[in-house]
Amino acid sequence: MIFELKYKVYGNLNFDKTLRIKKYPYEISLFKEDGGFYISISKKIDSNSVCIPTFVISDSNKEIKLPSIDSYQEMEDIISHIESFGALDNNLEYIDKLNVIMQWIPENENDHFSPFTKIKRNINENHKLNKISEDWLWSTVVHKNQLGELYIPFSFLRDGKMMFNTMKYQSSFCTFYMMLEYFFTEGNWGIKNDAYKRDKCLKNSLIKCLDELKKYEQHYKWLNDELATRKKTYSEEGLLFTLNMFRNELSHAVNKYKNRNPFNEHKFLSLTFITMMICINVSIKKRLLPFVQPNNIDEFLER
Repeated sequence: MIFELKYKVYGNLNFDKTLRIKKYPYEISLFKEDGGFYISISKKIDSNSVCIPTFVISDSNKEIKLPSIDSYQEMEDIISHIESFGALDNNLEYIDKLNVIMQWIPENENDHFSPFTKIKRNINENHKLNKISEDWLWSTVVHKNQLGELYIPFSFLRDGKMMFNTMKYQSSFCTFYMMLEYFFTEGNWGIKNDAYKRDKCLKNSLIKCLDELKKYEQHYKWLNDELATRKKTYSEEGLLFTLNMFRNELSHAVNKYKNRNPFNEHKFLSLTFITMMICINVSIKKRLLPFVQPNNIDEFLER
């Protein structure tokens, strides 16, 4: 059986026919289809392969369990490698690795050991959209003066979410951090490790994140492991210290294991998810703060 990953490619590309190469154990093709550009990478697998999906039935629930990203990480790394050099050499803009098509292609009648032949991950199309009202548009424009320059840090939140949704977790984290830095820096740059002691909005947002994070097992475990490694407790101080350490590390590209590395995005999913949670908590407070009576501000920030 052949396991194939297929991605849509964006850019001003110029080639006449399907380009196909083989580099054991992979076959890579760049081709045109339905008026667009696509790239695929495939390899042969057997019935014991970890790249095979499973169909889990428990009680009345039915669940498709896709292969873990670790099982095809090297294939994605090759696509990322092509994306980087294609941008430099051939006007390639980007490869949509978020909405991948996975295919399990039988080579003969005995090759039907996968429960599925094709699965398309349409993450961008599955977002639930909030309905926009005239009241929202009116209040946003009318209260422009009260909201002041909040559009600047909120633009960091917007950009960070866009990068998060396209799995650019390292750049997303750095952008989220800039939003926090905008509000909570006490010097020329950065956030001091004890800044939460002097800012009720920051402290409340960190505490709320720590409470909410327990609902997300994967991210909760990741943070506890990081805190243990850094000899810190599950607290506001430990969380802010961890963010600051990653901010320092991801501001450089000297060590490919420790610093920023676009071939290692998945490692930073939990970090970025947690930072986004904090930013959203801060944004809610900062957005409402201009409309809070001065004598109620402390109580509002501590909620």
